[in-house]
Amino acid sequence: MRYLIDTGILLRIIDEQDPQHELIQNVFERFGRERHDAYITAQNIAELWNVATRPTANNGLNLSPAIISRLFGDMIEPLCTVLTEPDILLSEFRRLSLQYNVVGKQVRDARLVAMMLVWQIDNLLTLNDRDFRRYEPEGIKIVTPVSLIASTP
Repeated sequence: MRYLIDTGILLRIIDEQDPQHELIQNVFERFGRERHDAYITAQNIAELWNVATRPTANNGLNLSPAIISRLFGDMIEPLCTVLTEPDILLSEFRRLSLQYNVVGKQVRDARLVAMMLVWQIDNLLTLNDRDFRRYEPEGIKIVTPVSLIASTP
């Protein structure tokens, strides 16, 4: 199976102090055993960098650019393939944005769903399943780490 990985998952991969770090590690171990493919986008990388380098007082991890770059290379690149943004992404994003009345912060989610649709990736691994449920009519399946681990292989 193919999964697009949401940024919240990536943050828990690199933050070993996060209470969900071990759960996320278990998910990727299962991906390896079951030969699932994990994908991310340039947008995920930018969002990760944003949160990771933001001060802890502003809900960030307060990491330096050098540290997040190293952590990304050591912990995320071996697990995930970075998708390129094809030309059709803009028209798919616009369609979703109009159809689902996307505003404000919802734009980030709509862009990820647009990437899923143009790359024909059916599954989204996220901690924020509620934010993505509106896009299920598009044929995508929303998966949380807990639901994935709880399901039988």
